[in-house]
Amino acid sequence: MSTNQSKKYPTSRMPAFQQQTIVDFVTVEDVSAIQQQLLEVHNGRGFYEEIHVKILETYLTEQMQNSFVDIDANLALLKLYQLYPSTSNVENVANILMKGVMTLPSTFFTGASTMIPESTSEDVNVKAALETGFLLQSCLFEDFWKMDLTVANKVQGFVESVRAYILTAISRSHSVISIDVLKAKLNVSDEEVAEIVAAEKWTLSGNLIQITPNEDNQMQAKKVQENIEFEDVLKVIHTLSR
Repeated sequence: MSTNQSKKYPTSRMPAFQQQTIVDFVTVEDVSAIQQQLLEVHNGRGFYEEIHVKILETYLTEQMQNSFVDIDANLALLKLYQLYPSTSNVENVANILMKGVMTLPSTFFTGASTMIPESTSEDVNVKAALETGFLLQSCLFEDFWKMDLTVANKVQGFVESVRAYILTAISRSHSVISIDVLKAKLNVSDEEVAEIVAAEKWTLSGNLIQITPNEDNQMQAKKVQENIEFEDVLKVIHTLSR
């Protein structure tokens, strides 16, 4: 029997917070009317013409009203804004960035942040969305909660998605955390902490929370293997035998 088996960790649970569902209109099963239109364009010449801006903007509105995000469609819209600068809509750019934040730790936000039209880069909401994403990616969670989240709070499911991301980051980087630190990072109350601990199946011991072991939050012994040539061994033996 092999003794080099990787340890298995429990994965089945109902998370305390729900993130956005990432979909692809090309492969989604239950297709909406707008997704069907997008599929027809995709199967044709693709999204290269100015007339396709409106349909992608309509699809973005549908995403903003629901808890899902289509990464490829939103990046296609940003690309069209670059190709046809006069069509750029600053509100839509900010919304795409917000959706990117809501899908962290996916790379969607990073990709979108490099594609924003120059004409929208100084908009207050776009700048706020960029700062929001950078703070969260840098795990500066307490600083994030100090921001003015007026615009973000208008996006359905934004706070819950962010907390889901923060919780994932904590579970990967900590095996134990104090209640006060968890409260600060998630910006939650004592009552909410109790609900989180129960939902995540963590263990509360005094003021400390024991986080369920996983592949990321456990110290792993490193195996160091050195390749030593037989001739080198003979030289050492010869030296010691003198």
